[in-house]
Amino acid sequence: MGTLDRILTAAAAAMVLGGYGGSVHQDFAPGAKGDLKAGLTNQNASHQLGPSSPVRVNMSYALYNAAGGHISCGFDGYVHTSGRHEGIDITRSVGSDVHALVSGQIINVVHGRDGGSGLSTIAVYNASLDKTIIYLHSAPLSSLRVGRQISRGQVIANEAWHGVSSRRAAHTHVEMRRGRQTRAAKSVGDPTLSNPNPTSFWVSQGYNVR
Repeated sequence: MGTLDRILTAAAAAMVLGGYGGSVHQDFAPGAKGDLKAGLTNQNASHQLGPSSPVRVNMSYALYNAAGGHISCGFDGYVHTSGRHEGIDITRSVGSDVHALVSGQIINVVHGRDGGSGLSTIAVYNASLDKTIIYLHSAPLSSLRVGRQISRGQVIANEAWHGVSSRRAAHTHVEMRRGRQTRAAKSVGDPTLSNPNPTSFWVSQGYNVR
């Protein structure tokens, strides 16, 4: 067949010898591009486009790029507070690096301060997804500027309690909103959900909601 040099768009693919059972094989991740290795070039007898089986990472781990974080309140998960919780609260020790879960353009930054009246906001709009990811309560890096592009995994803030009444309740509120939005949806005291359940979105981005 010669050199494979095309993008596999449908799913993970396995290139193997003889009925998908040969001793020499090569896997390509979804969307990957590459050449067949030497043992397969001009010799591959069979190939398969298999169903996607992505390896996902826990959302709490990805947010901090470290173990020890956990979801403290899920979507629409208020128990002792009135209203409908519009995002996912994830917590780790104060000062932990907070990483962007999705790439995009910064469209709003509010630095805030510790305490209940000092709400901070980072809004990141991804045009290709037509979604905005909003981070509340963490302390934005001083280098963040509206209009700047950020990458998935880039450090954007530190865990803090901006807009939270006590240090021991520090967390980062992560909210997916449809379209271009500069602010989070109202949660406390609001009986109506403005955002859809984000679980399928986060799964599509490679995360387990954990």
